[in-house]
Amino acid sequence: MSEADGAVEQSETSGLSRRGLLTGAAIAGAAIAGTVAAVTGRTGRAPAAGADRPVPAGGEQQAGIQRPAIPQQHCLLAVLDLDLDALQGSLSALGTRIAEVTAQPRGIPELTPDGPADLTVTVGLGARALVATAAPELATLVELPDFAGDAELPPERRGGELLLSVNASDPTVLEPVLSSLLAALSGPRLRWTEFGYRGPAVDGVSRNPFGYFDGIIRPQTEQEFRDDVWIADGPLAGGTVCVVRRFHLGVDEFRALAPADRDAVIGRAQSTGAPLSGGSRDDQIDLDAKRADGSLLIPLHAHARAAHPSFTGSPLMLRRSYSYRASDDDRGHLFISYQNDVATFTRTQLRLDEVDDLMRYSSPTATAAFAILPGVLPDRPLGATLF
Repeated sequence: MSEADGAVEQSETSGLSRRGLLTGAAIAGAAIAGTVAAVTGRTGRAPAAGADRPVPAGGEQQAGIQRPAIPQQHCLLAVLDLDLDALQGSLSALGTRIAEVTAQPRGIPELTPDGPADLTVTVGLGARALVATAAPELATLVELPDFAGDAELPPERRGGELLLSVNASDPTVLEPVLSSLLAALSGPRLRWTEFGYRGPAVDGVSRNPFGYFDGIIRPQTEQEFRDDVWIADGPLAGGTVCVVRRFHLGVDEFRALAPADRDAVIGRAQSTGAPLSGGSRDDQIDLDAKRADGSLLIPLHAHARAAHPSFTGSPLMLRRSYSYRASDDDRGHLFISYQNDVATFTRTQLRLDEVDDLMRYSSPTATAAFAILPGVLPDRPLGATLF
């Protein structure tokens, strides 16, 4: 089933009203409230470097991708459909609402009573929404093939017309802000939503639910962002492509492995993040390094080997992923990557499906790709370049 087919089926069968949608956001808010104490140790703001540093919403690019440099510790993702006949108006109204909720120093006080601090909102369009613009050919930029396990996903977990990613160090603002954003849209119909959290960053990198550093190889310089992340020209210039995949992880099964076996699956030492070929966490991996007996230091099917860009000839992906815990039986990983060509991700995931031992402990539960819109400027409302 294509992304467009999934969107049609969900729109025709779900029957979700605005009240139902906002109820879904409220349920997500309740989950946040129940998780905050476990994640942060207390309610209110999570302690994080730069947590009170404002992140301007306007600019050539949207906030929440390169700004802030270190992702906030909490996010609330929402994937939904909406009235595409009113798409231009919805995007314009959404951009205005984002500017209001992130405005310093107070934002909208009833939503951010302590101020928005580092709150960001990132907006993307899926294939069906892009077809409804003046540049329908852009839909091909977010086409994903079926990866292992995708064919069994329900329609509402495949694709989507709109992505909203609300991120902040303070998790208590996420649900009220998301509800306010949804109220600015015409005919929103929720597909799925998830609350995510990250551990404290060590030099910009956090650990995943398996306890290993995640997203070590990433663009860091301005040139790398220009080359690998930002779209350079056309209606989406200043935007990028976001891939979102929700994975249920077999955390208990993985932890049952001996420590050396866990490191072999990853290809790195858990304690330091250093590649098993030697060096420190941020050193280049030596995929050819061998022991005296000729065996590879980085095992043949280790994740670090399978995901290495050298095998697919792929540019770098910017990773801003989160952990989630929906229930005792459903915990895992919200994979979020940004790249200017969806093929960067596609080539990597296809290889992981073929040779990565870590995929034995990972099951996809949602998949989608979105064109992240260019940023808002004084004379350019959100989405204006597409109409």
